[in-house]
This record gives sequence, C-alpha cells and structure tokens, in this order.
Amino acid sequence: MDEYVLSKLRENLSGEVSVEHDDIDAMSTDASIFRVTPEAVAKPKDVEDLKTLVRNVNNLVSEGKNVSLTPRAAGTCMSGGSLTQSVIVDMKQPGFSWVDEVDAESSSVWVGSGTYHRDLAAKVAERKLLFAPYTSSKDLCVIGGMVGNNASGEKSIRYGATVDNVLAIRMVCSDGEEYEFGSLNEDQLREKLSYDGFEGDLYRQLNELVENNYDTVQSARPDVRKNSAGYGIWRLKNKNTGEFNIAKLVVGAQGTLGFVTAAKLRLVELREYKRMLVVPIENLSRLASAVQLAVSQQPDGIETYDHHTYKLAQEYLPEDAEAAKVADGQHMVLIVQFSEHTKDQTDHHLQLCEKAFKKAGYNPHVVTDPREIEAHWSIRRASFGLLLAHPLPNTMAVPFLEDTIVSIEHYGEFLAAVETILQDYDMTYTYAGHIGDGSIRLIPLVNMEEPDAADKIFELMRRVADLVFAFGGSMSVDHNDGLIRSAFLPRMYGEDVYQIFKQVKTIFDPKNIFNPGKKIGGNIAYSKEHMKRENKAPEALVGRDARHFS
Repeated sequence: MDEYVLSKLRENLSGEVSVEHDDIDAMSTDASIFRVTPEAVAKPKDVEDLKTLVRNVNNLVSEGKNVSLTPRAAGTCMSGGSLTQSVIVDMKQPGFSWVDEVDAESSSVWVGSGTYHRDLAAKVAERKLLFAPYTSSKDLCVIGGMVGNNASGEKSIRYGATVDNVLAIRMVCSDGEEYEFGSLNEDQLREKLSYDGFEGDLYRQLNELVENNYDTVQSARPDVRKNSAGYGIWRLKNKNTGEFNIAKLVVGAQGTLGFVTAAKLRLVELREYKRMLVVPIENLSRLASAVQLAVSQQPDGIETYDHHTYKLAQEYLPEDAEAAKVADGQHMVLIVQFSEHTKDQTDHHLQLCEKAFKKAGYNPHVVTDPREIEAHWSIRRASFGLLLAHPLPNTMAVPFLEDTIVSIEHYGEFLAAVETILQDYDMTYTYAGHIGDGSIRLIPLVNMEEPDAADKIFELMRRVADLVFAFGGSMSVDHNDGLIRSAFLPRMYGEDVYQIFKQVKTIFDPKNIFNPGKKIGGNIAYSKEHMKRENKAPEALVGRDARHFS
C-alpha cells in the first residue's frame, strides 16, 4: 500500500492501521481453503473511529483509489467471507466488545458486534437465559460474525437461525454515519420515507425495490427452513403484517452492506432437563421419514453423524466410540435431544418419541448414561475435526460442500444422489449436521497439491449445487457465500433475482467499499487463484480444537 493511501486511512483515526507482517499474515486466512493477503489491517477503537475510517475510504475512492473495507472477527468463517486484498477491519476491539444489561420485560439484550459468544452466554446465563443460535464454534466465534453469516447451530430446529433472534441492529453505513434498524409498522415506515439524506434515501429506494419486485422475490425464496445464500430481501417487508425491517436484510449479508456495530438479541429461557434418543439408520432410504417423525415430536435438536465419522472415532476417540457403540455398523445415526423445564415434561416427550419410532419400525435407543450422551455429542462435533487432524496421506479436509440444505422430505433421495456423484471422484468424506432442518455437513478429503484440485472442487460444487437447486434447496445454510459460493448465486436464483441483489448492494454501498467480491461480483477464476495449494489445515484452526468448526 502506498504511503499516500496509508496516510489518508490514518487521518483523524485514534486506532491503528497496521502494515506489519505479523498482522497481515494473521489476517490472510480464515477457516476456509483460501489465502488472500490484505494490504493493511485497521483496528478502530470504537464506533466513532469506524465512522472516521469509512469516511476516509470514501474520500480515497472519490480520488480514484481502489480501497475497500472487510470486517473480520474471530476468523472462523469457512467460506472466505473475511478475506480481502485491501483493508481488513479487526472488530475485536474493546469499543465493540460489550454486553448491555438484559431487558427482563422483552428478554432481550444489546451486544457489541465484537463480543465473543462465550462472554455473552456467560452473562445471560446468570439470568437463566440463552442466545439460542448455539453454533459449534460458540466458544470461539464473535456476535458480528454470527450476524454476518446468519449462523444457526444445534438448537435451530426450535429457535431458528440468527436472523430469527436479532430484533434490531446498529450499523455504520456508506455515508460514514451509524443508524439503528429494527421493526417498523406502516406509520413508522411512512415517517422514515419522509426523511432527508442517506437514511430517507435508503428507506425510499428499498421500499420501492421490494414493492416493484415483491412477487418475484417471494417466489425466489428457497423452500427450506434456513438459508444464507444471497440477500434475504424477502424478509425486508411483510405485506400481511405491514412490518418493514432492514435488520432482517442485513443479517446474513456478510458485511457487504455496512458494518454492524451492535445487535439487539432475543433471549430464551434455559431448559435445564435434557434427554436423548439415538436412532440407528441402516440405509438412506429410511432417513427422511425418520427425521420427519423426530421433528413432529418437538425436540430441542436433531443431529446426525455417519459411519465414516464413527470409524474415525473408533481409531482416534476410542473411549467415545465405545460409549456410543450403538452407532457401530450403522450407515448413520440420528441424535434426537429433548430439553424442557421439568423432568416430567422432558421424559414425557422422550417416551412419546420412542413409541413413535418403534411403531414405525425403527430401533430407537434411549440414552440415560451421561457418559454416552457426552460421547455422541463429542463424535458429532468432531466430524470435521477428525478429518482435519487425521486425513489420508496427501490429502486435507476441504469444506466446500458443507453447507447444503433441502427439505427433509427429500433428504434420503438427495443424499443417495450426492453419494452417486461422489463415486465419480473416489473421495473419502464424512457427513454430519443439523439434519432436523435438512442441513448436512459433507466434508471430502482432497489432494490440494494436485494441479487440477481447484478445477475438481468447482466442478463437484457445480454438480452438487445443481442437485440442491433441483430439490428446491439452498447451497448455503449458515456458512454463507464468501469466496466459495458467491459466483453460483446467479445459477441458484436466476439472473432477474441476481439483478435485484445487485440493486440492494448499490443502494447501501454505491461506491462498493464494503467487502467487495462477496455476494455480488463473485468470480470463480479469482477463487481458484486464491485457493491454497497445500495439504495443510487452515491456519485459523491450528492450535484450536477443530471440533468447534464442524
């Protein structure tokens, strides 16, 4: 980065803009398969500092300089969403890391976007409350990253994804000012439409866009419980209720529309009593009906892991595998967990579910031993970590098919078709996931040092993505588009809807200063060029428990 640009970035900034090698190198990778080296790392101290940084970049772009800002939190993104060749903005600064007092009346809390999930969880647990998006990376991830990716997790079948648990946000927009966005009724929207300046323009343009394209947008929405692909513009306006909520559009936008500085989160009561039912699945033809049956019993979560994962556990987690030996010899198992406020309620749900499975010809296994419960969760969460830590020679675990979702009634058929495709590539893989939502985490082993590795990855992605689209699903549940999937958005939604997405981006970010190349402008050639060509675990995972990224 030339000295003039660097000096302009630092102008009136209290925080730091670093070009030190260690800072640059640390920000050149995340939990994905990409390496992109930034020119600088900005560390704004607080919201005012971030506003100054955005204004400085605006001025530089107006001068013809090619500068942009990409938010970065804990580096746990598996799609390359936090990587850029321009300026990384490290949001883990004290001015963005805070938890307000819980509003007992609404069971909500304002949280700084740089706050670790674990710190939020510890504070609200004192009130016996929980932020429901309970991701595998919950001990490592940051709230801003969860908002950007629309993260979900183990409890999403009951409580939904992040977008279902965010009530409002504060965001620094492209004019360098911070605004609060939340639910508006029709009268409140009319007032916003009358405003002068950036905020009024934003509401007017978005309202016009959604009004002119309402049916097109609604029909483009994938028929699945969760989706993070593209922009969730169908969530912006509800014509039945009159609600208009920009926050619902920003969640999942991966930092491409502005910088989220804080979020008002919905909290739920902790349910202290837990019971588990493990259902062996001998073949995929019985999977969909088993999941549908489990969903009908209102569990807290439904997870799965497969025989590949269990075999790895037998070798590398032998005590867990022995405790979870009901999975031995099965194609996969369902983990159905119930959690209620009383022991009687929890036992009642468990018993009804067990009877329903037996009546349907399954062989459910009630788990009462705490050690066995722990073992099943350990294996499930370790699926990616086991492949990552113990790949076959000359391979590495590569997340690029790990975020698909289709409706559960199609899931057995879908997985059988995926396995047929994978046979053409002679790959070892595992799958696990939040199966109650129709989500699966499929992680193949790939020799990244082969000359055609990148071509093979994107060819396989295209084939599986087309299969997902044929079933009316989505290619991204909660890991988002990033560098790995953005280029497939026109294929998923069609060119008309993609053009609407481009208009959303332009309305918020006319100079394209926020995380360019994600969502809009995805380029397969660029992604291939920046794909790591070594059989080495992502630096973001080195020294960490890789189970946090399953």
